Amino acid sequence: MADLLAATLHQWGATARHPGDRLESRSGAGVHPVLTADGAEAYVKLTPADRGPHALAAARRELRFYRELAPAVAVGTPGLLAHADTGDAVALLLAAAGVAREPRSWTAAGWAGLGRDLARLHRTPAPDWQRPDDLHVAMAAADLAAVEAFWRPTLPRLAELVDRRDELRRQAAALPAAFIHGDCHTGNITLDGDRRHLLDWQVCGTGRPAADLALLNVRAAPGGVSAPPELLDGYLAEQPHDPAVTRLAVLAEELSVYVFQWPPFAAYNTAAGVEHVRRRARALHDQWFDGTAA
Repeated sequence: MADLLAATLHQWGATARHPGDRLESRSGAGVHPVLTADGAEAYVKLTPADRGPHALAAARRELRFYRELAPAVAVGTPGLLAHADTGDAVALLLAAAGVAREPRSWTAAGWAGLGRDLARLHRTPAPDWQRPDDLHVAMAAADLAAVEAFWRPTLPRLAELVDRRDELRRQAAALPAAFIHGDCHTGNITLDGDRRHLLDWQVCGTGRPAADLALLNVRAAPGGVSAPPELLDGYLAEQPHDPAVTRLAVLAEELSVYVFQWPPFAAYNTAAGVEHVRRRARALHDQWFDGTAA
């Protein structure tokens, strides 16, 4: 990776901003802060072929997004300054675009603005954009032993919830399919004043709009944070969906992620973070069975 990065920086006349610094994307691609040849702050996102075919496919999906859709989508994205797709790697040079902030520091107005951003994104025409659907896979081939072991102390009607997973899936998919970001959380959103930029488009494509809205809560939950009502209020102000259907879709999506995907991630969280997630899932479990989607 070090030699590949050095060759990529040399090709573009860029220099490492903080040698040795490296961030991680969802796929494990290296994200390196750099200065461009004219001294502007930027990032190199580098995915070597040895990360495997899935990582390369994700990197190429992101490159395609920046080349084909980024200029047309009605949301902020980093500028694509240069790119390369060789047999050895996929590399993107992206302009710096603000800073990410912890969800606890977001204002109600910021959440409402993000809701409007996502509504506009979901109107993007992109009918041929395929993407992986990890939740669908997890629900179809659930590790029921792991689900039972983790959630039984928290969710009293877990067995019924598992038996009714097809109902959950239908509710989550109740909104028309749309072009979605696919990994929408505050760590992938930078703020530059009042403007938001969405980063890391490796799993974008046609999917459930509820997935973008629910994942914001899933990723914030270990910190004891959930998006305020202003998020969906902003979304619905731009999208003429039925509010009750939309709220139930988001609830079903978020609850499904916790039950069928989250247990393996408990090991990467603190005890306090796990407890926050348990409380959030229990609240959604109760709302779903009571028919009180918030």
